[in-house]
Amino acid sequence: VNDAVTLSGSLTSNQEYPLKFFPNGENAFIALQGVHAMAEPGAYPLKLQATYPDGSTESYEQMVLIESGGYPNDPILIVPPETLDSSITQSEQDDLIATISQASPTQMWSGPFNNPSVYDDCFTSRYGSRREYRADDGSVDPYYSFHSGLDFCGGTGLQIDSAADGIVTFSGDTIVRGSATIIDHGWGIFTGYFHQSENYVQTGQTVSAGEVIGLVGATGRVTGAHLHWEVWVNGVQVNPMEWLTLSFP
Repeated sequence: VNDAVTLSGSLTSNQEYPLKFFPNGENAFIALQGVHAMAEPGAYPLKLQATYPDGSTESYEQMVLIESGGYPNDPILIVPPETLDSSITQSEQDDLIATISQASPTQMWSGPFNNPSVYDDCFTSRYGSRREYRADDGSVDPYYSFHSGLDFCGGTGLQIDSAADGIVTFSGDTIVRGSATIIDHGWGIFTGYFHQSENYVQTGQTVSAGEVIGLVGATGRVTGAHLHWEVWVNGVQVNPMEWLTLSFP
């Protein structure tokens, strides 16, 4: 693809997601897009358009099949009521979306991500599981959602490593996610490390794959100490296990 060509497009699943294109240094462009775990199975449109310097355009569209992930139901989770109260948590969610909606132009990672936990194959909950949260005092209506990341085994004080090279775009205390770190890896790819007991990095800091960024804890919406780890791809949480075993793009 000629660099003078402007590319645009979208993939629709549970909503329409505008694609972001980045040159890969081989006279071509790459766009990465996650598919939401709650999207209904079916065929959805992928649309692409090239705009040339003279203003002319060329379009392409095809249907993409999204299949069921077969996600199970987790046991009902009993949590502090303030972590379910939307009047308290909505601003946190809005800030999170604003953070992970950016797309740095440089790809900072290479190959599969590093495991952020000291455990390689021990998980208390996997991505996509359907969930029901209830307040421990019954003061807030139950909240129904899905598990947006991967929970690693292990108690308070175990080290947490950055999964890949990147720049810290958030580091601080939150209601739902507890002590949290979000790292930008470029091209719309972010990782999140939540419920920490200690956080060792600051917003704007550059980190390397394998660098210790904090310690496991039980802060935020939790029933016990663990590392909740998320991977975001152009605004959508995806299955972190795939990023540990596969190389994207």
